[in-house]
Amino acid sequence: MRATISSSSVPSSSSSSSSARFGCSSSSSSKTKRQTTKATMSLTMFTRRHNRRNTTTDTTITNKAIQDPSIETTGRLNETLEVEDTASAIFPKIGMHPDREHLVEKEGNFSWTKQWYPVAVADMIDPLKPHPVTLLGTDLVVWYDSVGEKWNVFEDKCPHRLAPLSEGRVEPDGSLLCAYHAWRFDGEGKCTAMPQANNQREEERIKGNPLSCASSRPTMEEQGLIWCWGESSSGSDETVKTEAMMTPAPVIPEMKGVTKSGEAPGGAYRNHWQMRDLPYGWCAFFENAIDPAHAVVSHHTLVGDRYKDPAGFACVVERPTTDNAGFRCAMDPAVPPFNTIGQYDGEASYDFQPPCLLKIDWRHEECRFLTSHYCVPTKPGWCRHLVATVCQRNEFKEDIQVRKHRWFKLNLFTLTSPAWMTHVLGPTFLHQDMVLLHQQEKIVMKKHMEESPDADMGEKWKDQVFIPTGADKMTVMFYKWFRKNGPIPWKPGNDKMPEIEKDESKLFDTWEMHTKYCTHCKGAMRNTEILTYASLAVAFGYFLSILASVDYATALLAAADEEYSLVGVLRRLPTNSIYSDIFSCFSFLATAYSLDAFKSLFKTYKFSHSEDDIMAEGTAKIGLANDGPSLYIDLVDTMLFKGLSKKDLEKHSYGCECSNCDTKNFEGIRSVVMANRVRKRMAAREDEEGKPWERRS
Repeated sequence: MRATISSSSVPSSSSSSSSARFGCSSSSSSKTKRQTTKATMSLTMFTRRHNRRNTTTDTTITNKAIQDPSIETTGRLNETLEVEDTASAIFPKIGMHPDREHLVEKEGNFSWTKQWYPVAVADMIDPLKPHPVTLLGTDLVVWYDSVGEKWNVFEDKCPHRLAPLSEGRVEPDGSLLCAYHAWRFDGEGKCTAMPQANNQREEERIKGNPLSCASSRPTMEEQGLIWCWGESSSGSDETVKTEAMMTPAPVIPEMKGVTKSGEAPGGAYRNHWQMRDLPYGWCAFFENAIDPAHAVVSHHTLVGDRYKDPAGFACVVERPTTDNAGFRCAMDPAVPPFNTIGQYDGEASYDFQPPCLLKIDWRHEECRFLTSHYCVPTKPGWCRHLVATVCQRNEFKEDIQVRKHRWFKLNLFTLTSPAWMTHVLGPTFLHQDMVLLHQQEKIVMKKHMEESPDADMGEKWKDQVFIPTGADKMTVMFYKWFRKNGPIPWKPGNDKMPEIEKDESKLFDTWEMHTKYCTHCKGAMRNTEILTYASLAVAFGYFLSILASVDYATALLAAADEEYSLVGVLRRLPTNSIYSDIFSCFSFLATAYSLDAFKSLFKTYKFSHSEDDIMAEGTAKIGLANDGPSLYIDLVDTMLFKGLSKKDLEKHSYGCECSNCDTKNFEGIRSVVMANRVRKRMAAREDEEGKPWERRS
């Protein structure tokens, strides 16, 4: 079935300053003035509350807790981090899709199975073949019905003898054929052909039996992803389908309307989706992804410097934790890689929305990058990661400061890279985490099973780690949520955590984790092989030319009736061409060697933090991983966004969550540093005395 997710418009900004940023405008000057007053009053309330309560709660109490062990009960976890200061959460639904705002107030525990999960990227997998996937420990198959023009997801077992349907065939008539006995199934899972029946009447009778149907799941395609419901529907029971249609998926409104070129409404661009299976679990992924402090350390040279960039910060709760809507926090200030230390003109928020979405929202008054991570719990010790980034740009100014930001440069680079390039470079970033997370979760689980296997996993994590500072607050909040709403309901019999993988060829196997099902990368790999063999062929041709020249020189020496000698042969070589042939031969050999080395990235990419990484170092050398100017980024930024008019920038994505397109997002400005900067700018713009923000102590 194809479910439809509707979106609704989001109100425009309630601030006059927002009309300049991201191209938002007000309908009238009087309305703008009223809205400006409302925004500044809310901003003042926020900064006062934030300075008074958040600074006291998150900094003073945290420091006191570190100095006074009596405040802690476990001795390992600073429990003040679990106390959410909601003073800054003026709008408790901030960051939520309009169709999902009701989840903030929804009562009852979180249900893992009554959710939508993205299981594949539509343009990455071959529509002519069935594809095996796993969700919550259950094996599934994804296939495309070319007649009905829709994707379908079944449980990966034929109802006849339980053979895997993923080993079958997608037929031209829009059916999925089981390769064991040639039973066929339509998009709804109904059996359409059964060759073993004695006659047509018997076949129709058996096909009418619900037991002959494949177990199908509600499926839809949205924002380039194939979404699957967390449980199967059986026979004529429409309950599951109805629940799926009534439940909105965690889609990103900024990605609505994105074309194949990546262009989105409102002068925005989205890079290509990335998807790969990772050898660590759902909890390990979110624990890591929601932790800003690790970025410049684990991803040394790629996004920062492990020796210079680590810094402390506070976490401001923007949306308090709820069972069904997760939580949202901002960094105060947004330390590297989001800013340079001491120059905090950008801000960053982390938005966790269960069961699978994490949004990293980086905002600068000239630009915004929204990175959306989806993590699908496939099986214990494994997850499927899907990620894409949307860039929204403001009008160009004479002095473009945002181009100097490393976060801007790194993300902008991916906007113009072809899909295969983005995918093949992905492991340079992901494997830096993977080598740590793969072992970390097994270490936690091993002690968990040894000491008290009946205890909750989230509780055991809390008892094992040592967390004294506020930099880990979001990770603490995540495990607090998981302690209440976990564990993940794995399929019985498929709930055992695997052992630590010591074989590097398996741990870093990019072929199995990504390339084998990615049409972009398989095509690029095939073309790379062709270029490699072509380079070798050309090099061999030049080698034959060199041999021919040597043979010709030898013949000249013999014709001159001179005694054979190497010097005599070299003296008679055609100097105009021989050196050129030698240079060309070695050049093409070097090209073939380089192409073969590049091709290996589609199969494996090994990484160790104890050794320097050439590719990561190369990123730093060309200026992408450091703050400062970059000619390449200047060209890309100009090429993508320079031609946008103010009219183009006003046409934002339907349901846009821009910090200034949405009233609640602007008034809930993220950090004290940003709030003070906005306050000063507003004071200078109005140029009037006695304003509330000027009287603030």
